[in-house]
Amino acid sequence: MENSSEFFEAYWPKMLEDMQAWMRIPSVSGEPEGPYPFGKACGEALDAALALGREMGFETENDDYTGGSILFPGTQAGEIGMFAHLDVVPAGEGWLQPPYSPSIRDGWLYGRGSADDKGPAVAALYAMYCLKQMGYVPRRTIRLYLGCSEEHGMRDIQAFLARHPAPDFSFTPDAAFSVCYSEKGIMEAEFAAPLPEGLAAFEAGAAVNAVAGSACAVLTRMGRPAPCPPQVSLSAEDGQLTVKAEGRSAHAAFPEGSDNAAAKLAAYLCRSKLLSEPACDVLAWIGEDLSDPYGEALGTAFESAQLGKLTSVAGTTRTRDGKLIQTLNIRYPAEADSQQIAQQLRQRAQQRGWTLTALRDDPPFYISPEHPIVCELDRICRARIGDSVAPYSMGGGTYARHLPNAVGYGPAIRGLKKPGPDGHGGGHQPDECISLKQLEDAFFIYVQALQAVDALLDRPKGE
Repeated sequence: MENSSEFFEAYWPKMLEDMQAWMRIPSVSGEPEGPYPFGKACGEALDAALALGREMGFETENDDYTGGSILFPGTQAGEIGMFAHLDVVPAGEGWLQPPYSPSIRDGWLYGRGSADDKGPAVAALYAMYCLKQMGYVPRRTIRLYLGCSEEHGMRDIQAFLARHPAPDFSFTPDAAFSVCYSEKGIMEAEFAAPLPEGLAAFEAGAAVNAVAGSACAVLTRMGRPAPCPPQVSLSAEDGQLTVKAEGRSAHAAFPEGSDNAAAKLAAYLCRSKLLSEPACDVLAWIGEDLSDPYGEALGTAFESAQLGKLTSVAGTTRTRDGKLIQTLNIRYPAEADSQQIAQQLRQRAQQRGWTLTALRDDPPFYISPEHPIVCELDRICRARIGDSVAPYSMGGGTYARHLPNAVGYGPAIRGLKKPGPDGHGGGHQPDECISLKQLEDAFFIYVQALQAVDALLDRPKGE
């Protein structure tokens, strides 16, 4: 191959086939199964990815199925990293087509993992393959890491760093263009409360890091409930009353326009006159304090001029062993005080009859937007896409926060309208999709970016 355009024309159909093949594997990270620490489906996804890497003539590594790498060996010490993931969030409800039967329509690739993160991972792999086919010999080894638990605590990247030194510079194709130079801190909290009298079950949400798009409660009491608001429905059977609510899901980092079904359901139950006052006091934690995505009612609101607002999303509600279990996902700017946030959570939960039972805090990361490599990555991106994109910070959490000298780098375009109804098309939403143009642009940008980083890392500091 003489150039990337010639390669793209020859391999684009195969690239799309490989994306869809990976997407057919329902690789939701979960509990161990045999040799697979995050479940058999994640292991199958990794096997498929590493097999494709070997088919292309690359070296591969399997870190006991926590994740693996496809390696393009360099001529000297050091590495350049691209960090993608193969696990996906649960499909959830509301899909207009099967989530694991990918399809291409009107210039968009549909299916779970299309945007987050299998489609971009394949684009990154083919960028490596393009360089190989063009005869490029990297100075530093290029490593495409493929994790199996990014959506479920990032234990995969922790296992990687326990085995391998971090690359000299890395980027993750799990963000948006141009360059993401800062990510908010991520705090995940779990709360428990005794299951209120009269409430047999309350289930909501598909993932901790997504706004609950649907919710369902089962009541043992029958009566004359208050009129249902829109998107709340009632049905009676066998002496029990089932109440369902529909909302609008969204990624916890980008909750704008979302509608939390759990909060909607809890708020209705509190005014339905079907539960006792003590029961309503418990549910008010969900229906009132956790109802807005910015922590205003909870008392944790914070806004940074540079890094934006704190976001606060009630992800899942479960009924377990006579208790209600509620999760909360908070993304906070670097200037916020995480200890103060945690203290406010404990106090507010206790006032509502809940107990904070678990807390995980993942600190924010920051790299200067004036860093020479950041500036070059931005230049490459704008040359392809235009000046509608620029370096930015975000609330999303990627592998970049666990790596020194790392950034998020595409392929999403912030503000791009997805096809379909509101609440559909996003990375954690039903009918997840990505435009073929985004994938094409990402391929060409990554081909240039890998060569540019390889060259810039050889420059003396300060040059």
